[in-house]
Amino acid sequence: MKIMIDAGHGGKDPGAIGNGLREKDLTLKLALRIGQLLAARGADVRYTRTDDTFVELSDRARAANTAKVDYFLSIHINAGGGTGFESFTYTGTSGATAALRNVIHRKVAAAFVASGLPDRGRKQANLAVLRETNMPAALLEYGFIDTAKDAALLKTEAFLEQIATATADGVAEAFGLPAAVVPAPVDTVSEWARAARDWAVSAGITDGTRPRDGVTREEVWTMLWRMNGGK
Repeated sequence: MKIMIDAGHGGKDPGAIGNGLREKDLTLKLALRIGQLLAARGADVRYTRTDDTFVELSDRARAANTAKVDYFLSIHINAGGGTGFESFTYTGTSGATAALRNVIHRKVAAAFVASGLPDRGRKQANLAVLRETNMPAALLEYGFIDTAKDAALLKTEAFLEQIATATADGVAEAFGLPAAVVPAPVDTVSEWARAARDWAVSAGITDGTRPRDGVTREEVWTMLWRMNGGK
């Protein structure tokens, strides 16, 4: 199956912000990991963005339509003082769209409940990326960035891995993908470096990806520039 994974927000649009976290960073990390896990099961994975880039909502939907993917999955983190996980399909949709979302929702909601956060339910809304895509689509809201309990979990690699795996398992079950050996996380960070990485991400110095790659002079210049207030 061919899937487009949409990491919400990006670039000039940070999304929701709270408790030292930015939505755009979390959505990208989750999207890349979900995609890696699905590719290991044989899925043809596409992305609306793979770095800290701003992409218009219509362009996200257009990319999925042009690629003629079988499924569109949009990754988001909630805000507004609530707690827990919820999922959305476009207003009035049913059939395959509802059935596929229900399988994915069940897997992810179970991971949240196991961590002490509630299942907020399956919902529908008039959201652009759901309205403008031609294929079955869902948008997932993985916890509330401005709620301390949710944010504390979202700051841990273990919880992010748990919910990414649950999402990939849900998609795999919904589309009948084969089981696969789980690949190592795309961005494994050494234990001793995690606090420094999290600080650098929250300070806007780096997006937190490619932790063990070499650093170019351009990247050093950019990080120093950002530390001194550059945009």
